[in-house]
Amino acid sequence: MQSSYITSAQKAEQLPDLKGLPEVAFIGRSNCGKSSLLNALLRRDGLARESKTPGRTQMVNFFQCEDGPKKLLLVDLPGYGFSAHGKDVRTHWQELLEAYTRRPSVRQFLFLIDSRRVPDLDQEDMDLLSYVVRLGPVTVVLTKIDKANQSEQALAKNRIDGVLKEAQATGAKIALVSAVKGKGMDALRKAVFSHMERV
Repeated sequence: MQSSYITSAQKAEQLPDLKGLPEVAFIGRSNCGKSSLLNALLRRDGLARESKTPGRTQMVNFFQCEDGPKKLLLVDLPGYGFSAHGKDVRTHWQELLEAYTRRPSVRQFLFLIDSRRVPDLDQEDMDLLSYVVRLGPVTVVLTKIDKANQSEQALAKNRIDGVLKEAQATGAKIALVSAVKGKGMDALRKAVFSHMERV
C-alpha cells in the first residue's frame, strides 16, 4: 500500500474537492495521539507530523492511501481543548469542524481519547462525542494503552461504554490501541481500510 500527504485546509472554504474519495476522519483532544496513530496505521514514520506541544495541528490535513485501484483518504482534524489559545481560535476550530463534517464522502470517524484521561473526561469531551456520534459510524479509540495497566484499561472501556449508551450511540464501537507497542493495531487497520473504494 502506498500513502502520501495530499493537502491541508486552514479555512472552511479551503476544504478540497477530492472527487468523492472515501474519507476516514481522526478527531480528538490535542495531544491524544492522532498523528502517531495515523503514522502507525500507515506504517510510515513521520508522514503525519507528531508534536509534544498540544494544539500544534491547526489545519485539516489530508493523506491518500492507494492499494492498486482502491483509494482512501485519512483526514487529521485539528485537536480541540488547547487552553493556550483564545476564543477566536476555538470559534474558528468549531466552524472548520462543522464544515468538514458536512462532507458526504466521510465514511467513518475515529474519536481518539488518551486512555489515561478517561476518568477525567469533561463536558467538552462529552459534547463533542455526542455531536460526532450523530454524524455517522464512529469508533472510539482509546490510545496509549501501553501506559495503562489492565485494570485501568478495563475502567476506561467501561466508562466509555457508559458514555456511548448515554449518547444513544448504539452503533459506535470501541478500540483499545497502542501505536508504540502495536496493540490493537491490526484490527483497527482492517476496519479503517475496509472503507477503501475502487476509483
